[in-house]
Formats: sequence, C-alpha cells, structure tokens
Amino acid sequence: MNAQEPGTTHLNGGRGSKASPAGHFTGGDMSKFMCGVWLLLAGVPATAYAADDEWQVGSSPSFSSGGYGTSSRTEVVHTPITARRLFSDGDVTLVFPFTCISGSGGVTVVDGTPVPTNPAVGRAGNGRGPSTPTTALPAVRTTDCGLGDIVLRARYYLVDERGWVPTIALRAHVKTPTASAERGLGTGKPDEGVGVEVSRTIGGGLLAMADGGFTFIGDPDDFDYNNNWWYDVGIGRDLANGLLNLSVFFAEDRAFVPRYANARDILTALTVKGANGWRVQISGSFGLSDGAPDHGFALGASRRF
Repeated sequence: MNAQEPGTTHLNGGRGSKASPAGHFTGGDMSKFMCGVWLLLAGVPATAYAADDEWQVGSSPSFSSGGYGTSSRTEVVHTPITARRLFSDGDVTLVFPFTCISGSGGVTVVDGTPVPTNPAVGRAGNGRGPSTPTTALPAVRTTDCGLGDIVLRARYYLVDERGWVPTIALRAHVKTPTASAERGLGTGKPDEGVGVEVSRTIGGGLLAMADGGFTFIGDPDDFDYNNNWWYDVGIGRDLANGLLNLSVFFAEDRAFVPRYANARDILTALTVKGANGWRVQISGSFGLSDGAPDHGFALGASRRF
C-alpha cells in the first residue's frame, strides 16, 4: 500500500468508512500491544461521532524491520502527525512525518518506502532482488533521524453506497521534499499521485474494500526510480456493537528500483472507538517479498472534534 493514512476512519459503511492499511511502515506481531490497548480502553463507552465534526488530529508511530531488497537489515521508526479537515463530500489531510532509520546506510525513503540506495547492492536469485550477483553492504551501522517529507492529501466522495452501487472516492496527494536526501530520509524531489477507493457492505456486517493508484516519483540527479502503482484489497467487520473493528488486507506496490521484487504485505488492523471522538488503532504486517519489511507494527490514536 502506498503512503496510507494514519488515524483512518471507522468501518461503518458510507462516507468516511474506508480504512486503508496504515502504510508501508505498519505491521508485525501485535501481541505485546493488545493488552495495553484493552487496558487503556476498558470501560470506555462507544459513542457516535457528531455530524458536525470538522477536524481530526492524530498520530500513528510505527516500527518496521527488514532487508528491503538489500543484504543488510534496516529498522525504521516513523511518526506521522496528521491534521485532517473534514467536509461533507471529502477531506483534506496534512501529514508532518518524523523518521528514524537505523542500519548500514543502504536504503533511502522513496514515497514513504525504504528502497536500496545503491541498486547494484542487494540479494540475488529467485526473483526476489537483482538477478545478478552482488556484494554485501558495509557492516558499519548508523542512525539518522529528522523531518520526513510533508504530504498534502485530498479525497472526494464521488458516489455514496446505494443498492448494489459501492462507495467510490477519488484521492490525490502531493509530497514536498522536506526530508534530508543526504541522510536517506527522502529523495530531495517532489512526488504527485492519484488514486481511487471503493468500498461496499456485503452482508453479515462485512465491508469489502479496495483501492489503488499511481504516483509520479521525482527522481534525484543520480538515479531514475520507477513510477509507483499500488493497490490493496481487504475486508473489515464491526464488532461489539461498533466499538471495535477488525480488518485484513493484502497490498502490493510496484518496486521503485528496476529488477527488484514488488513489495507485498498482509496487513491487519484493530480499531477501537472511545468517547468524545477518540479512537485507537493497532496494526501489524507480515512481508511476503524482499521488497517489503519482514514485519512491523503501529499503534496510533486520533480525535475528531
């Protein structure tokens, strides 16, 4: 999944119901976080969000670990702070991310995804990396932290679900090159992308979801990255009279580096609605290819008012 939105809306059908995976930085073993989320929200009654809510703010810190197509492991901590303005026919979101990368310096964040900085270095064979033998990355590990690329997103609900017609929303985003290219936190170039979201209730309290899009990647002076297509398909269900929602997705993103494997993930998310517009989401992923993190997780909170 591309740069997916932290603090996604609850799955209850209709406008605003689409909850996308939490992006490339989510996923992993959720067991250590489940207890904390339940203790935090135990006894908090569910409440419907007011129809005149105009804002949603939140953050969803995440951790991921993997090779990302290289022969060395890299850990990424990503902390986006989001502010979303809600309208009757859509929303506009501004994302201020802070990112830390710990590893051998072998990856660069491109459109929110770590990719090999030196495409000549990586794993060979089995279609899960470059097809030619490569050398290992340097063993010296460093940690670089700083402001990521600020992203502006917009979404417009084109069609509301009625009968057999699903909810359809159009989306677009622009990435500004505010991250340091020298430290591997970004490319130093802007990106632009468009996409579409589709969701529909299918009975039994289930909501089927699919979205996809295309991002035009701004290339640095020394390398041409592939433009990125992406999609995800999933299903979600409300539980406990709408207090909880559980969703599962499969996501695939085109590899930014030619001849590398596409990123493929299985993602899960548990969303808990609280009082006064609060919600908490815990999510995890398991990578299915070398282009994706081996595993990751995220724990986020947001509030509407």
